[in-house]
Amino acid sequence: MLKTLLSLAVVAACAASHPPTTTPNMVDPILAVHRAQMIQWLREYDAAGRYPTDDRGMPRSVFLDSHGVRCPMAELIHRSGHDDLVAEVVRTNNALRLADVHDGPLYDWMTSSGLTRDEIIMIQGIAQIAGERDLEIDIPRIIAQASARGIVHGRLETALVALRDATPQNLPIAAREQAAARTRAAVRTTLASLQSSETRR
Repeated sequence: MLKTLLSLAVVAACAASHPPTTTPNMVDPILAVHRAQMIQWLREYDAAGRYPTDDRGMPRSVFLDSHGVRCPMAELIHRSGHDDLVAEVVRTNNALRLADVHDGPLYDWMTSSGLTRDEIIMIQGIAQIAGERDLEIDIPRIIAQASARGIVHGRLETALVALRDATPQNLPIAAREQAAARTRAAVRTTLASLQSSETRR
């Protein structure tokens, strides 16, 4: 039994550090569709021009602001029909960084989105404006708000171009990340099952 558990642990470690190789031809077409949909929704989000803000009207990197405006990643999760995931983040940690998510339903969504982990982190970081308070010290608030919103819009435009251009290279990476996540989940389930049956003996 111990030997089996150790073998499965090794498999899990290998899956985490060396995801299965794949080629563009091996990518699940559903993943490609998801990626294309994410890019389109992000384009529509950018066109709408509404970003989360704080009480001063400055961009704020949270899942949902006090006016009910979602951040770019929360918007993508919402548009994909997973308001439950958005609501759970807002309830538990509205400022959650997706870079810190490594398992659970939200992680499953991330690995099935067609976006790579690095791309998700980039999109979520769009509304983080360094030195935003300094903007307000030197210029009137309305100008500071417009300047900060312009920065967010510019970053979104840049992200959209990057996502579109990187699709041929990054879709296989997203597929490998998804496969590795599924392997780790399967190993965890098997380990839990083996440990449970060992306990019952």
